[in-house]
Amino acid sequence: MMKSIVSVAMEIALEDSANYAGGLGVLEADKFYGAARLGLPYIVIAPLYPSGYVDWDCINRVKFIEVRHRHSLAFLSKLHFLRSIEVRRSDGRLLAEADILEYSHGSAKAILYRIRRPISVARLFRYLYRHHSDECTYYIAAAAVSSEIIKKLINGEGIQVVDVQEAHLALVPYLLPKDVRVRFITHTPGPWGHPRLCKEAEEILGISLPNVKTMTEAAMEAAEKIFAVSKKHFEITKMFFPKYVNKMSHVTNAIDIERWQRIKKDPGSVKEFAKVHEEFKKELSSIIRALVGKSVGNRMLVSWVRRIVKYKRPYFIEWIIEENNDLRDRVFIITAGKPHPNDVWGKEMATIFARLSRTLNNFFYYPNYGIEFAYYALSASDLLLFTPFSCWEASGTSMMKAGVNGVPTLSSRDGASLELIEDGFNGWLFGRELHQMIDLESEEARKIDEEDYSDFIKKLELILDLYERDREKFYEVAYNSYKTFAQNVDVVRLLKQYYGEFVSKVEEAEKTSNQLK
Repeated sequence: MMKSIVSVAMEIALEDSANYAGGLGVLEADKFYGAARLGLPYIVIAPLYPSGYVDWDCINRVKFIEVRHRHSLAFLSKLHFLRSIEVRRSDGRLLAEADILEYSHGSAKAILYRIRRPISVARLFRYLYRHHSDECTYYIAAAAVSSEIIKKLINGEGIQVVDVQEAHLALVPYLLPKDVRVRFITHTPGPWGHPRLCKEAEEILGISLPNVKTMTEAAMEAAEKIFAVSKKHFEITKMFFPKYVNKMSHVTNAIDIERWQRIKKDPGSVKEFAKVHEEFKKELSSIIRALVGKSVGNRMLVSWVRRIVKYKRPYFIEWIIEENNDLRDRVFIITAGKPHPNDVWGKEMATIFARLSRTLNNFFYYPNYGIEFAYYALSASDLLLFTPFSCWEASGTSMMKAGVNGVPTLSSRDGASLELIEDGFNGWLFGRELHQMIDLESEEARKIDEEDYSDFIKKLELILDLYERDREKFYEVAYNSYKTFAQNVDVVRLLKQYYGEFVSKVEEAEKTSNQLK
């Protein structure tokens, strides 16, 4: 019997669930569903958040308020209760009691734990990423419960490797037997991805931690290998953590093609591709008309759809409206994205988007951005805008989901865009590529923003001119995107890079089975 692969994460965007905040959760789910199709013995361990992440609503089209993000009944019906477990502190007191539930899909399983008590700990896990009042208790409880599940798996199915996703779970390796292979995948260069080391875990869990400052370094100390999630992210990570360079490499993120690509068969020509795209665009236009009564018309449909946070520079869209009256009237702009409830700046930006959506007939903001809306927006827009501040985006997968459907991207020089986009051939690039992180609140960042925005607008105007004057040439770029992205961003490629030996064994077993037949 083949031993299992285990991925430990804080979120996963399983179908119809509210168990994710953004790209990391979607990536984990794409790996999960892709592994199931390959027949890999793949297990994801993550919390089950009863109230999900967050949704937003505009009451009376004036007040922007938080509403509950709900799991669908369809998702909940697929959860199979396994058992309840308790994990205790080193002094014997209860740290956490959790119900363990299983979500199965082919050869893959997601083992989700719902914290029941103590109430103070359960409260931290009611919503995803609302733990700022007691950050370390959140990390310690997550590591303790995850590790207990892993140890039960070791005694049952057996485990080949444990991949720790992000530094929030850095304590996991210190709670496992020494002979368990542990690898660490870092998913962000930003400071929120490198929280301070929870030194109090030593007393609570009875473990010994290294003399480092951050959870990221603790994970790197314990891991046999460390992965960044794009070539650019790899370069930045080496600069931040030079001590661990010999352990580091990168596997560029990918997407589940089966889940995201709507054009399954190559149309064969630019002309036929254009027909398919126009049908998708009609669908999205119908959705917008039904939701808000606005007509896209024959304008270029431009989307900025991402988590609303400062480093992704959503304010570039606001600047288009404020400063470029001729250009803004020639396009229909879709924005979508959720700010974190504690992000004052993000909520203000979302409020601006909501106001623009109320006052302009060619602007639409969808606050409850998730998998369903992304499926339509990223396959039916004419152009995706991908605008992160250089060095701040680890990878980015929205441009991948767009690209495999023939939606080209105008991207800043950051993340995986540098590996995937050839300027003017299958998309466009703008701005400077930086080689070190800049403080976003600094005067230097402000100047870079101005320079990047100037180049961004020039490129956007060129693309719009191309769309209006030579639609066939524009569709050549879009078709090139469709033809080139799929071969580079398929999650099968990612799984083979992470788990090549497993994929080979499964393929060999299938080959033998077919020969016997």
